[in-house]
Amino acid sequence: MSSIDPSVPPPQTPPAPTVAPADAPKVSWYRRLYLRVEAAASTPHALATMLAVAVVDGSIFPIPPFAILIPMVLAQPKKWVRYCLLGTLASLVGGLIGYGLGAFVGEGITQLLNIDLNVRVDRFGVSGTVGELLGRNFWVLALLCSILPTPFKIVAIGSGLVSVPLEQFLVASVIGRSVRFFLVGSVVRFFGPTARKWLRV
Repeated sequence: MSSIDPSVPPPQTPPAPTVAPADAPKVSWYRRLYLRVEAAASTPHALATMLAVAVVDGSIFPIPPFAILIPMVLAQPKKWVRYCLLGTLASLVGGLIGYGLGAFVGEGITQLLNIDLNVRVDRFGVSGTVGELLGRNFWVLALLCSILPTPFKIVAIGSGLVSVPLEQFLVASVIGRSVRFFLVGSVVRFFGPTARKWLRV
């Protein structure tokens, strides 16, 4: 009969490798970035992060500032007006950057493709140059898209691309961004966490 020496430790069985389920959902890079921005609302730099996101949202950044505005208003509802006002101002700065980027790209495209925006169109009751017609009508689209859940960078860059007059772009942006920020902020302020079900950021 064999005896077991208590001074000798039993052989260790290696742990079984953990295998993720085949049907486990993969988190996209956009969702991971969104969650990082949203998580910044609980840091001491929440306001600065929101302002930075609002600025770069007008040109390159894919995540809208409302991703961080919503949890900020939920955490401190009494400051919702301040957050919305500062967010609007930062978004306008970003819009100007996007507009300049669009104007720069648009000038390069027109030169590369030899497009003349000064060609006049006088048909079907329409009168004006191609550039004037684009600018005259696009600013209305810019106003609507600034209010609706449309990426603001499309509005800003597109306005510069088709040479919307700067003052018209600014009017559309001031109205649209103010309405959008204060609409989102007020809904979250007065309806609390339930508002997340209604808002699509």
